[in-house]
Amino acid sequence: MRNKLFSLSIFILLSCNPAKDTISKSSSNFSISPAATTLLDVIVGKFPGVKVIGYNVDNMDPKILIRGGSLSINNQAYAIYDVNGSIQTDFPSYIDPQNVKSISILKSLAATNRYGGIARGGAIIIKLK
Repeated sequence: MRNKLFSLSIFILLSCNPAKDTISKSSSNFSISPAATTLLDVIVGKFPGVKVIGYNVDNMDPKILIRGGSLSINNQAYAIYDVNGSIQTDFPSYIDPQNVKSISILKSLAATNRYGGIARGGAIIIKLK
């Protein structure tokens, strides 16, 4: 009986696979086009599950939704930004894309564990050169 219980315990422990909560790319994994004039040009289309809302000529304050980060359809939780350790809730449009060393995207649970409730919509970690 103990052998069966021990075998079952080992099987359960080994079959549990932790979920990957980080979508990460560094400058060595992808190249930043010289045509990229804004940080948003670098982010859009490079990371799966990242959606940009409100980026047009009239409204230059984009909001980023990360798949798995919204609370509900009516109450969206937007991503926060960690630029070299400085936490920001507004999009850092002042960053020159050519100065970006790496970009990591944390989904909601991993971001909440690291930054608290403010990051319930996820976090975008930007390291500059």
